[in-house]
Parts: sequence; structure tokens; C-alpha cells
Amino acid sequence: RRGNGLGMRVIATRRSSRDGPEFVDYVGLSSELLELAGQANVVVNALPLTDETRDILDAEFFATLPAGALFINIGRGETVVTDDLVSALQSGHVAGAGLDVTEPEPLPRDHPLLTLENLVIAPHLGSASHRTRQRMMEMTVENLAAGLAGTELPYRVLSN
Repeated sequence: RRGNGLGMRVIATRRSSRDGPEFVDYVGLSSELLELAGQANVVVNALPLTDETRDILDAEFFATLPAGALFINIGRGETVVTDDLVSALQSGHVAGAGLDVTEPEPLPRDHPLLTLENLVIAPHLGSASHRTRQRMMEMTVENLAAGLAGTELPYRVLSN
């Protein structure tokens, strides 16, 4: 929405349909990812992590972007092959990146991403808003009340 408001031509991909909001000029399907990447001066990755999206943004993807493109990741770190992004940024083919998420997360202190001057890393706060913080507090209170009552927690984090 903001890009369109600033006069950008906004293109997107979806796997389910070509339907999109009025501010998107063209909605392509997943199979068009590389073709659309070749037209994108700025890429905003908001992909969820699935078997199909893991490592989907790789050396081929970054090489397909126009020289000087910008890359922003607000989706999941595991959708990006980090070494390939590092190479694209080091070569200058990708002019700069902004990452709210990384793989691995947190980054080790000696990670190559932390040496790049054409990169900004945010502390995984892209979803932060008054509403999300309010909802997090509500969920915490509900879990606390359930725990004190000895009942099952309504919001649990499950691990493998």
C-alpha cells in the first residue's frame, strides 16, 4: 500500500490465486517468482515457512534481481539461503538489504551478515504494533490464569 502511494508499481506473487488488493498492479503465481523478481527493484519477502518456501530465495533468485535491487525480509529467515544473500550483498548485485529475521536467529557474533555495511538488521520486531503487543499481553494473562488454576494452558509453544 505504501509503495503504491509513493508511485511504485507493485507486483506480488501468491500460490492460491491472482486476486489481490487494489494497490497491487499485478499478482503472479508462485511459478512466476523468478520472472517477477527480474522486474523488481525492491523485494519485500513476507513468505511463511513451509516445505515449498524453505530456501526458495537462493543464488538464482538473487542473480535474477536487477543490479542494484534492495531486499527486505519480514517473513521467515529460513526462506532465504543466507550464504547466497551474503554473496549477493558482497558483490553489490543486491545494493542493500533490511532484515527483520535471519537464519540462524540469533546470529552468532562472527556471522558474515554482521560485517556488511549495506545491511540493516532489526531485532525481529516487524510485527510490533499496539494491537499485537496488546494481544500478547492478553494471551500471557490467560496462560497465567490457567496455570494458577491448574488447567491446560490455552496458548502453548510446541517444539519438535
